[in-house]
Amino acid sequence: MLIIPVLDLSCGLVVHAKQGVRKHYQPVDSAISSSSKPESVLSAFLKLYPFKIIYIADLDAIQGAGNQSAMIKELSLAYDQCEFWVDAGIEAVLDNEGYYSSNNVKLVLGSENKLPLDSLSKILNKNPDILLSLDFSDTGLLENSYLLNETNLWPKQIIVMMLHRVGLNKGVDVACLNKVLKLGAGHNIFAAGGVKNMKDLCQLNKMGVKGVLLASALHNNSITQDELHSIAEQ
Repeated sequence: MLIIPVLDLSCGLVVHAKQGVRKHYQPVDSAISSSSKPESVLSAFLKLYPFKIIYIADLDAIQGAGNQSAMIKELSLAYDQCEFWVDAGIEAVLDNEGYYSSNNVKLVLGSENKLPLDSLSKILNKNPDILLSLDFSDTGLLENSYLLNETNLWPKQIIVMMLHRVGLNKGVDVACLNKVLKLGAGHNIFAAGGVKNMKDLCQLNKMGVKGVLLASALHNNSITQDELHSIAEQ
């Protein structure tokens, strides 16, 4: 199972995401990194395990308040052995200038971006390597509810982003994840939000997810270096 560490970037720093309420995010307080600067945090992650994929949320770009494209470009060049999955909002996907373009960067399109069916279909068809993030709150899919009925549109890689569980240390929303797993047979499903310990990782592995996005559990040492090596080899 793939373990994918997460960097939530805002104003040049890594911040602690919590329930998707972005205006309240604060610089991350990490047990594994003495600084909340992106390079320091990423370096600390890679000392724990040689992760193949890094997920980055450019929160400034997602919120329409500038972007961290220069920083992300710098990281992708410095750590060219990694693949970077970058969610920088809808503008990054539509951008003709390619601010985030790099050989080891793949863009993520979040379902929280409100789009009519025909527009979303065109985007997904034009960008075969894009990842689709199905963004859930505790009341269901955020925007574009038709996506749960139009699974023929889904790209190969699907992230189940359970925003209502992010940063709370309360575990994964199993019912939400199971729903997507049933709908997305034949797709690679990645779980994000709520994973708190090794027990959760083992449960997700048994459920058949392709990989898991992690942040808080790495920063607070709830999942150890030895456990990372153990689960990643399964």
